[in-house]
Amino acid sequence: MHNLCVFSPTGAAYYDNVRPLAYPDSDAVLICFDISRPETLDSVLKKWQGETQEFCPNAKVVLVGCKLDMRTDLNVMRELSKHRLIPVTHEQGTTLARQIGAVAYAECTSKYSENSVRDVFHVTTLASVSSIPRPQLKRAGSRCGLKRISQQPPRTEIHEHPPAIRKDRAKSCVLM
Repeated sequence: MHNLCVFSPTGAAYYDNVRPLAYPDSDAVLICFDISRPETLDSVLKKWQGETQEFCPNAKVVLVGCKLDMRTDLNVMRELSKHRLIPVTHEQGTTLARQIGAVAYAECTSKYSENSVRDVFHVTTLASVSSIPRPQLKRAGSRCGLKRISQQPPRTEIHEHPPAIRKDRAKSCVLM
């Protein structure tokens, strides 16, 4: 029997001494950032990567870009353009995930798709129980050249025949 416990420790400095209590025995860690706020990428490198390496060095890390729906929001794009910025791109997220040694990069939105949030937990679960330390990307015929996890069959069902793609599933999670 396996247990899933989810802790959401706040990043506020006030909790810096208490937050490490949530890390012991963690098999996986989700490091999240806000796609509509490029400055949140800095906290991934400056705070969360180092903290997770220090307190749970054996945990698999999944980098998650949240608020995917805001990437194309006109108000967000207008506000960011005032500072000569754009929302975080999928490529930037994938690059950062590789840079911090994450086993997966996922993007999700809870506004339009509960499935994309579910996919993030699915990818994290696969990463935490996988006996392979670093799953490799599979090349696909898609424009970005990566096979997304929602298009892959469960490991026990990988055969020569491609799986039918479920259109109700988000196509935002990438195993790396």
